[in-house]
Amino acid sequence: MDKCHPPAGDRCKYSEEAAKLAVKQVFAILGVDVDDPAAVEDFRKDLRFGQMMRKASDKGFVAVVVLSFTAMAVAAWAGVSSKMGGH
Repeated sequence: MDKCHPPAGDRCKYSEEAAKLAVKQVFAILGVDVDDPAAVEDFRKDLRFGQMMRKASDKGFVAVVVLSFTAMAVAAWAGVSSKMGGH
């Protein structure tokens, strides 16, 4: 039987090796040694931190929009009340 055409249920040795090498190279480009558990854990922490910062910035954007709307509403109210003889 050919090495790259194994019986059903078996995997091709070369395709698994190629996949492992490709993953290792991609992570090496990202600066992560997949053979070092501490480096992988640091990478995971960095991803979690990035996610946390993205969510915080989303919330911050909403806060800025709400604050801007509130400021415009207060300014409009102040303008209307001053024209109507208020203080």
